[in-house]
Amino acid sequence: MTSHEPLLALKSTNVSRPQIQHTSSQQSIAASEDYYSFSEHTSSESDDRSQVTVVRYRTPPSQFHTPEQSREQIAQVAPLSTVAEARHSQEHSARQSQDQQASAPRSVDFDERTIRRKPVSAAFRSSQLPPQPGMDSESISTTPGVDDTPYIRFAIDQLTRDEEVRGSRRYAAGPSRNDDYPVDRIIPDEGLGYINQGKASPPHLPSRSPLREPPVSPVQRDLFVPYNPPSESLVYPPLNFLPAIIRPVSLAIFTVLCLLMLAGLIVCAVWSMNNNGLLHYSSLGDGTYFLFEYLPTMLGMILLLWLQQIAIAVQRISPFMALASDSARSRSEGVFLDLYPTQFLLPKVQYFGAGEPLVGIFSIISWLFIWTVPLLACSFNVRYYGTLTSGEWRWVAVQGVIWTVIAIYILLVVAIIFLVVDLRRGTGTGLKWDARSLADIIALLERSNIMKDYANSESFASNSKFRDRLATRTDRLGYWHTSRRPNDIFYGLGEPGGATRRYAVEQGRIREKTPEPSFGSESVDLESGYTGGEIRMDVRDEHFRHRYLPWFMKDTFVVAWIVIAAVLLLAFLIVSFVDNAVIDGFLPQVSAGANSAGFSASNFLYSFIPALIATILFLLIQTLDFTVRRLQPYAELSTPGGSPASHSLLLDYPARLPISVTVAAAANSHWRVALLSLATLIGATLPILAGGCFFTQYYANSPNSIRVAAHPEAYYALCVFLALYAFAIPLLFPGRKAMALPHESASLTHIISWLYQSPIVADRAFARLNTKAELVTRLLGDPTIYDEPVWARSLRNLVTPSRRNLRDARNQERLRDEEAVAGPSRRRPMSGAEKRLSLTAPSEVRYGFGVFYGRDGKEHLGIDRVQRGEGRMMHFD
Repeated sequence: MTSHEPLLALKSTNVSRPQIQHTSSQQSIAASEDYYSFSEHTSSESDDRSQVTVVRYRTPPSQFHTPEQSREQIAQVAPLSTVAEARHSQEHSARQSQDQQASAPRSVDFDERTIRRKPVSAAFRSSQLPPQPGMDSESISTTPGVDDTPYIRFAIDQLTRDEEVRGSRRYAAGPSRNDDYPVDRIIPDEGLGYINQGKASPPHLPSRSPLREPPVSPVQRDLFVPYNPPSESLVYPPLNFLPAIIRPVSLAIFTVLCLLMLAGLIVCAVWSMNNNGLLHYSSLGDGTYFLFEYLPTMLGMILLLWLQQIAIAVQRISPFMALASDSARSRSEGVFLDLYPTQFLLPKVQYFGAGEPLVGIFSIISWLFIWTVPLLACSFNVRYYGTLTSGEWRWVAVQGVIWTVIAIYILLVVAIIFLVVDLRRGTGTGLKWDARSLADIIALLERSNIMKDYANSESFASNSKFRDRLATRTDRLGYWHTSRRPNDIFYGLGEPGGATRRYAVEQGRIREKTPEPSFGSESVDLESGYTGGEIRMDVRDEHFRHRYLPWFMKDTFVVAWIVIAAVLLLAFLIVSFVDNAVIDGFLPQVSAGANSAGFSASNFLYSFIPALIATILFLLIQTLDFTVRRLQPYAELSTPGGSPASHSLLLDYPARLPISVTVAAAANSHWRVALLSLATLIGATLPILAGGCFFTQYYANSPNSIRVAAHPEAYYALCVFLALYAFAIPLLFPGRKAMALPHESASLTHIISWLYQSPIVADRAFARLNTKAELVTRLLGDPTIYDEPVWARSLRNLVTPSRRNLRDARNQERLRDEEAVAGPSRRRPMSGAEKRLSLTAPSEVRYGFGVFYGRDGKEHLGIDRVQRGEGRMMHFD
């Protein structure tokens, strides 16, 4: 120690403004997943270091200690003045002036203080710099003889503590003193932020003159800018994905089959007119009877089922086609288009309002094609040619009916050609892969900036409220970059010219900063219990949670369907088998003779009407089936404890083929979906049997020579299938409460209302996805699950043991091995189980539909992970 240094200098220690020491650390799985795992490539509000920057949470390499833990108490030290201190203060002031001049270029203005850009810890400086001569190592501390490390650690603990994890964060402030920052400022793999290395401020600072204060320039918002990659780009492939069933090859095969059917009908119609019929009629139920009464209807039903799958695929991608369009009108209406079929009895005309007239024409003609099934059932009749002694009964084509069917087939072929042209247009479909499930929709919202206008939309009761709120939006689906990061290209749903999502730090948590909604502030309903705080009583209300069900699935109607089905089935069986009234035949009550065009009122009445009724029954059960398919993911998410992604977010029952959905639902133990889809498949046989089992016969040895008789084999099969159909109706009764939602969930607006504040959109499972296989791999952890075709997966699930049992056994064995390696001192902490599973066993992460804390820190109702750290979703039992 030099002679001019004081022997003892007692100074006051100010702990009200602690210093933060930057320490490097390794990333913690437990910390990073429980909080918002934002994309590390997101755009930035500004590249200036003075802007607020957030990084992923990290666990420091050592435990934090507070003064309470180290039995050291922080007390306010009164300032004492000594002669030695005065002499030391003069020398200290001189050194401080030199240090400030040397460090001026390396500092930024932060709350009227000086902060070094790249601070290092005191321990690190002491190990790297040579010791200063004549100075005791203990004099480095503010108070000689007292180690200030506990105070620093206590300050760090207070700034970085959290309810669930103590991670490393970095906070900084720009000249504008704005405490918010966009999501695009995320920088991965960095630790705690700046450390204030400036010297202590003098006790009395002169006030700055307002004239000398530099003007604060307004911060430019980071905006979404559409990006159109070159057509030959390999990095950013064109967004023109089409489901396999509506690709040109598949549509060409279907068109060829329609043309073959069309050619056969034309040949039959022309040949019958020019050659006195087609073939000789022998008896009821022979080979020619099957050829003309069952086969045309069977082929027509097969083409109808194929056409319905095409229409379902077109309906599934049409909202995304509208959102990818250059037309503002189409983009505005695209979010309101139905993603899934809601009914099959009436045509859909909503595409004309969305600027997709070709899709609308195809939809109407597809609905008209339904009428070909009952018309084909009465397209052929029997007519007598010749004299009474030398004549014969011959099969003829009913000209008026068969040419009507031919006209509908021609319209269908033209509509398919228009559809191919529309699907091959320049803007494409806007899709990277087929959006078949909820997980596919969530992936589009990872960095979306359209959430602000969906505030409180989970409480909307009708579609009109969605339209009132969102009618002026023109959201777009495609590639984007931001105004501050033109090289950061990403894909998703966004608003052109809209600002990126912004976040703020509140009480140690990262929360999304709610922007000013474009629709204006809404009045607060005090009686609803929601006053803008974190607790919302409206979303906790049981009636609100189960407010909506399709009208035909409500209690009154379900009971009515069951009673009507039972009564009609019983009456049908009684009338059919009492005294063999149907098998022996009954009087037609209308004219039975066939004219020159082959039309017979009797055969038309008893073929067309039964086939039409059976077709309506088929469409009714199909509507019920697709409603249950559409709501099954929500039923799984609503179960207490939630459901894994394979049984909820990845379910794609509405997009599956008839047989595939039955097998897949049975493999997932969704027996209601499996049985209803099987009942729909059985219902497809009803028009075939009903349209061909009744036929007008001439009995030569009977006083009533002309009677309507039933084909016994077909009639018995019809009775069995009708009984199975009736027994499927009660499947609607149990478990309907789990399918109830606050409002409908058929369009993009409905689905986004469950996700607009959900932390799930920021999970790493949905970040920067390029393929559907990558999405499935992140959610299930098995990249081979999505490699095989859908039908192969369904068949494998049917013939192999339960995947759930095998997975549970494998996971239990893996966990036992991990704990054995860790030893008795390291066991799996329950609070971090959900976080680790998201990386090590993503298939075990459970998702739910209930009340959760959103990214804004408030309660919301929708879809999220059931467990996030110590927080848990509130379900409605």
